[in-house]
Amino acid sequence: MPSFFELLLLCGVVLAVAFWWRTNELKQMAYQIARRRCDESDVQFLDDSVVLSKVRLRRNDEGHIALLCHFYFEFATVGDARYRGEMQFLGRRLDRIEMEPHKR
Repeated sequence: MPSFFELLLLCGVVLAVAFWWRTNELKQMAYQIARRRCDESDVQFLDDSVVLSKVRLRRNDEGHIALLCHFYFEFATVGDARYRGEMQFLGRRLDRIEMEPHKR
């Protein structure tokens, strides 16, 4: 029979894998949304990536605890200027997306 410590360690590993799995899934969704938003805005999606910058727990509209994940990405118009875009997910739902004001 496993000891209490072994069970606790197993639970920790399971939670870590579940957290990684969920944030990876959200990162893929964020990538697709950022690319689509850049195409719609007629700007260039830079570095072909989004970055997970912050994770917190927050209650959703139904009162359940969910992950609040912040991602950022960079884009450019004509020239060398880089601009930043940010998006936030609450659970699996896109809560907001913003792009810095930029010149076309």
